[in-house]
Amino acid sequence: MPTTTQPHMASETGARLVSVDGRALPLVDAALAVDARAGQARVVLRQRFANPHEEPLHVTYLLPLPADGAVSGFEFRLGERRVVGEVDARAAARARFEAALVEGRSAALVEQERSSVFTQEIGNVPPGAEITCEIAIDQPLRWRAEGGWEWRFPTTVAPRFLGAEGRVPDAVRVSPEVADSPMGPRLRLELCVREVVTAPPRSPSHALTTRALEGTAHAITL
Repeated sequence: MPTTTQPHMASETGARLVSVDGRALPLVDAALAVDARAGQARVVLRQRFANPHEEPLHVTYLLPLPADGAVSGFEFRLGERRVVGEVDARAAARARFEAALVEGRSAALVEQERSSVFTQEIGNVPPGAEITCEIAIDQPLRWRAEGGWEWRFPTTVAPRFLGAEGRVPDAVRVSPEVADSPMGPRLRLELCVREVVTAPPRSPSHALTTRALEGTAHAITL
C-alpha cells in the first residue's frame, strides 16, 4: 500500500502524489468478462484480493464504472463461501456492513459516489486469505455514425477539479491518490460478440486477438 504522501497538485484538484515502497498491494488480479449482443452488454468485473499479513485486512478504494451502466449484481467469495449482495438504502447498508465487522465477519460494501465513481470496502479479510469480488453491470453499446457498435469501460478514477476548499462536501470520497510509479495488476479482458461480425474488431489503444466460437459468436481478448 502507499506509505509516504507528499504534495503533488493544487489542493483544489483533490489529488496527492504517493510513493510506492514495493510492498504487495491487496488487489492481485482483475478481469472483465463481457457478453455483447443486440446493442447491449452484460459486463462482469472480477477482482481478487489477498491478505499477506498476520492480522485481518480492511480494503477501501475507488472503483470506476461506466456512467451509462446499471449495477445488476454484487457478490464475493471467501474460500467455499459465496455471499450475494443486497440493494439497500445507503445508511442502512452502511450500518449492516459495520455491524458485520464488529461481529468479526468478512463483509463487503459498494456505494455510489458519482455516476461513474463507486467506493468499495472489504472488511475482515482473514490473514493469508483471498477474497474474490464480482460486480455485474448492464451497459448499452453506442452505435457509431460511421457504422458499428462501440463499447467503452473506464479503468481509472482520475483527479477532478473540486473548486475552493469546502465547496464539495464529500471531496475526500472522490479524491484519488496518484502513484509516482506503475503499480497494481494489469486488467484482463475477454469480450464475446454474439452477432455476425462483418468487419474485424478494432481498438484505438490496444492490440486485440479474435477467435471464432460456435455459430456466429466471436471472442475478443486484450
